[in-house]
Formats: sequence, C-alpha cells, structure tokens
Amino acid sequence: MKKILWLMGICFISSLAFGEVHIKIHEPIRFKDLNTRSLERDYLVGEGSFEVYTDNEKEDIGKKIVFRFPEVGYMTNRKNTIKIDKYSMETDENSMIVSTKREIVKFYALVNRREIGKNKEPKIVEGEYVGYVPLIFSLYENINRGGK
Repeated sequence: MKKILWLMGICFISSLAFGEVHIKIHEPIRFKDLNTRSLERDYLVGEGSFEVYTDNEKEDIGKKIVFRFPEVGYMTNRKNTIKIDKYSMETDENSMIVSTKREIVKFYALVNRREIGKNKEPKIVEGEYVGYVPLIFSLYENINRGGK
C-alpha cells in the first residue's frame, strides 16, 4: 500500500514539472479594406492573429513551433461564403520560436477578388467577412538544449 501511495506521489509531483504551450485564436480573419490592392490585382488579404501562451517560461522559451494550415478554408458574412485560397504567416516555413511568455502572432488568408461577388446581388456580397481556421501545430524541443 505504501509503495502505491509513494508511486502516485512521485507521478503527481513529476506532472507538475511539465509545462504546456497553449495556442488560441486572438482575432479571427478579417479584411482590413476591400478597396486596397495588395499583393496582386486579383487577390485580397485577410488578417487574423492567434495567441501563444506558455506556463513554464524556463522550459519553453527557445522551442520552435511549426504551424500547418488546411488547404481549403472559408469566410462568411452570414449571407455569402467565399473560399480562402491560401493561408500563410510572415515566415516562409510557417514557424516561430517562443521568445516570451505570451505572444501574438499574425497570419494571413488570400482570397480571389473575383470569387467574392460572382453571380450574386450586391446586398448579399456587402458586409464584414469573418473566418476562423483550425490550427494544427507541432512543438519541437529547443535545439540549444540538445533537441531536434
């Protein structure tokens, strides 16, 4: 009986030593201005952000997080739905390195301008488009500490 209690105590104490990295949507994807021309003539860029939070700074600072976005996404104004062609971040690899306890990271969605109002009435197309994205991420150990 004492061995079981001792083993449970060790497991409980060791579980407190592990930190977690939490990621949640901070701002959903929104268009800043539909009249601006960004990147190319035929595309609009929607911008969103998510929050990366760690509860164990000593262990998690320096770790690399790689994000994978879905190939297809949608935005809606509750009357009209448009397809998102591509998700991206500021870095080419869609990754970041945890540097502080709480960080806000921006991501972008590319939408074909011609698909927004195709064969639809103006009152259906007008409005604020909002979209959410499922976040799929991988957390890698700090390379300076011997991780991969």
